[in-house]
Amino acid sequence: MMMEQHEKIFGTKKPLIGCLHMAALPGSYYAAPSMTYRDQIRRLKEDAKILMEEGFDACVFANEGDRPYLSQVGPETIASYVRIAAEVAADLTIPYGCGVLIDPIATLAVAKAIDAKYVRTYVTGTYNGLFGWQTFNPGEIFRYQKQIGAEHVRVYTYFEPHAGTSMDKRLVEEQIDGALMNLPIAGVLIGGSRAGLPPKAAALGSVKSRFPDMPLILGSGGRVDNIKELLEFADGVIIGTSIKKDGILWNQIDPVRAAAFVKAAREFT
Repeated sequence: MMMEQHEKIFGTKKPLIGCLHMAALPGSYYAAPSMTYRDQIRRLKEDAKILMEEGFDACVFANEGDRPYLSQVGPETIASYVRIAAEVAADLTIPYGCGVLIDPIATLAVAKAIDAKYVRTYVTGTYNGLFGWQTFNPGEIFRYQKQIGAEHVRVYTYFEPHAGTSMDKRLVEEQIDGALMNLPIAGVLIGGSRAGLPPKAAALGSVKSRFPDMPLILGSGGRVDNIKELLEFADGVIIGTSIKKDGILWNQIDPVRAAAFVKAAREFT
């Protein structure tokens, strides 16, 4: 049933999901006073147009520019995010999701407000690293999802931190096994040690062999030169850095890079 729901969301078994990265929002450290909401909306609409024209199956909104990230964002972030994403979503012809880094409660609230079909987030675990301590309580998170009537939003989650260390020393396969029994998740995301870096193909293969009927999405690090190997195991890919101008995360999408990635990946989707 999980794989059937996965394919129903994206219309394909192995979706190519392009990131729609917002520039730093008001209240975050790198926010530029000259960047208006109109500027934010214009640049994301330009990125969205490229993703749709180049044949991506879906997209995901993200406030990647709001580094260093908070595990509980303020109301100014949620308000800005919803305003920008709602206007851009009105032009989308492909499924879209969202993630408010690294706040699962805000992520679900935004998803409900903008009619997102899925989210990319954390729902369980305790981590320490670059962004300080982060603790995610799945009981609170999924109760909140139910309370706001967002049960239809499919939750794809990480079990390993970006730029940090997990306090849970079990193998990731053991963590996933417990989660599948107890949490209403739609699938699992596996990325590298930070944005732009891939996990090892063997790590993807190990998880997929243990849970063949669970959607497994490559969360970071997909490139033209490695996507063949990684999509052998992954049931889709979220792609950001490598399709940006000059391969820099904070830049807008480069149509040439986006087209090259789709061409490389399509043979395996």
